[in-house]
Amino acid sequence: MDQDSILQKFGADYVVDEDTYKMGVHHILADKIAKRFSSHKFCLDTCLGAGFMTIAIAKCVDKVIGVDIDPLHLDQAKQNAKTASVEDKVEFFEGDVLEVIDKIGEFDSAFLDPDWAKVGEGKENHVLELSQMMPRADFLLDKVFEKTKNVCLRLPKEFDLNKLENLPPHESESIYQDGKLKFYCIYFGDLSAEY
Repeated sequence: MDQDSILQKFGADYVVDEDTYKMGVHHILADKIAKRFSSHKFCLDTCLGAGFMTIAIAKCVDKVIGVDIDPLHLDQAKQNAKTASVEDKVEFFEGDVLEVIDKIGEFDSAFLDPDWAKVGEGKENHVLELSQMMPRADFLLDKVFEKTKNVCLRLPKEFDLNKLENLPPHESESIYQDGKLKFYCIYFGDLSAEY
């Protein structure tokens, strides 16, 4: 990966591969989203990739619990947390979040970023159903709601927000960069500015 591109997108000389570069949230957007977590102490970050949201949230809370099923992603996230000097504020778990969530301690907020990529295709081709994301975002929401109502769910820009009507009250934020819609953040509980 081109180090200038990494520096521009993520704000420091971090470790990424092609997938975690594409999946990673630009540092300006990550910092903006993370500010919503500043009144919380412990945040669960699922499907963390190379850890860019983990880093941003760790600057706003006491501790982040980061979970990813891919050991390569976890290695990158650990290195990047060290580069960002937040490694003491992050606890990492390897595995399917739906399977390890009961082993995780308490948390009062969560950032959920399931993989939207269509299986076998590039990261730019997205599934548009919660039940087709990995892990299943509908199951993930249900499981996390058992521990906290303060949740941010990141969804692809092509997602039909009308499909969320049956979920608890929430705020849908369109996240733009350079005048282009990048993705949605769906905020529940006290992360929502509307409720």
